[in-house]
Amino acid sequence: MNNDIPSRAWYVLTLAVAPDEAELLAERIREQFQLEPVQLDRPGGAHTWLELYFEREEALQPVAERIRATIPVAGIAVRRCDSRDWQAFWQLHFKAQPVGKRLLICPAWEESAGADTVRHTLRIVPGLSFGTGDHFTTRFCLETIDQLAPPGPCRTLWDVGCGSGILAVAGALLGMERVLGTDNDPVCLTQSAENAALNGVDRVTSWRKADMGEGAGGAGPFDLVCANLYAALLIDAAPVLWEAAARYLVVSGVRESEADAVAESLVSLGAREIVRDGDGAWAGLLFQRT
Repeated sequence: MNNDIPSRAWYVLTLAVAPDEAELLAERIREQFQLEPVQLDRPGGAHTWLELYFEREEALQPVAERIRATIPVAGIAVRRCDSRDWQAFWQLHFKAQPVGKRLLICPAWEESAGADTVRHTLRIVPGLSFGTGDHFTTRFCLETIDQLAPPGPCRTLWDVGCGSGILAVAGALLGMERVLGTDNDPVCLTQSAENAALNGVDRVTSWRKADMGEGAGGAGPFDLVCANLYAALLIDAAPVLWEAAARYLVVSGVRESEADAVAESLVSLGAREIVRDGDGAWAGLLFQRT
């Protein structure tokens, strides 16, 4: 076993919520705080737990205060989680999994499947952004990158709101010649760069702190633009995203009930929707420039 989890402490904000309200409250947290909750369930339990992770305790406190004031929860608690506890949690919840036809998403501490000569092993250290490929929205983007990367038609990629960098690193592993990841959170950019180095693709990847209004900072256009965000932000950013997409734009992080509104914002700009998929709750869409 390869123990590559960084030696650091995390601060954990735990929210107890009613099981039937967990998804809605998680979505509110994403929209208000741009944080990705980890959901923990106990079969038959009276509560579901949503956990938020922070590098610094002083960053946690204002979020906790705003949640108490604006989001109805049954209970709230704060604890410190050292790197050993962090690793134990992810060893339980994050296992190697194939994605698409050419990728194997693998935790950094697991040995890669050396016998698999067809798939590229993408090793990830879970961090505050939790991009591990397990959620439908991330998987949809990974499968699309798998289809369009060389020998497919796309050679360049912009990963918008890169989080853990999993989409950008996947594109680089699959042969993209130039990959840019942007995020407004410097912690995400640090983690993305670490994951790129872990997979040996740091030579073709670059990372930049940027808000959506800044776009790709003049680095585009890109053959493929990936935006795994949420509906309201995708609709607001539609002109920026579409302008940067030379060939294809994939968007995800969208509730199925919101997919039509996201699609309309892009179709009105001239995009042609060619793929839509969902799992009953979440949706992903692929658009092509005609």
